[in-house]
Amino acid sequence: MNKLAVMFAAACVLSLGVNAHMAGEKVAKLPTVNGGTDAQKEAVRKGAKEFCSDKEDEKREECVMDFYANHNLEEEPSCD
Repeated sequence: MNKLAVMFAAACVLSLGVNAHMAGEKVAKLPTVNGGTDAQKEAVRKGAKEFCSDKEDEKREECVMDFYANHNLEEEPSCD
């Protein structure tokens, strides 16, 4: 019974981490089915650009990659 409780607690914690946004941003995630519309994808790209604009070059690229991953955008990140 204790093992079941521990596994359930771990699953809850992991699911919270997967659904978490990056601190301070408000762009909605893309749906995992069909990847979202072009307008939704553009909103994520624009959100990443704005959210990561204050970072240095290497940190900005990492920030954009994390932003895309957190919002289910499966494409090569661009910092432009």
